[in-house]
Amino acid sequence: MSLRVAATVAAAGIVGAAVRWSIDAPLDGNWALLIANAVGCGVVGWATARHERVRRRRPRRAGTPSAGHSDAGPPVGLTIGFCGALTSMSALALQLARHLDDGQVATAGAWLVLTIAACTAAFVMGRFVVLANVRRP
Repeated sequence: MSLRVAATVAAAGIVGAAVRWSIDAPLDGNWALLIANAVGCGVVGWATARHERVRRRRPRRAGTPSAGHSDAGPPVGLTIGFCGALTSMSALALQLARHLDDGQVATAGAWLVLTIAACTAAFVMGRFVVLANVRRP
């Protein structure tokens, strides 16, 4: 990884952490985590669909990756840096563990199902935003 890509990921991570904090500050931790994870999944859905759309339109020449992009995927600053700092699977695991430790099995299950549903829907909607705008021949 080049220094430029690493700096892009780090800068995007700072922005993602700030967004995460701004979501977490006014809300209950459980809801803030759900919102942050769903937003992150929506951004990843958008970024991956956008990358596929751009790649189909004009293939990149071998050996000419642009800054902030891996050779085979969407911008790493956005997906790894921003979304990596915004979302948290480990915080979800701790949330579920706390509910289970308190004997709230149904609550833990509900948060797990809600998170999976919200994140999946956000990812699909993020992709749909890009792919719905593709002109059909």
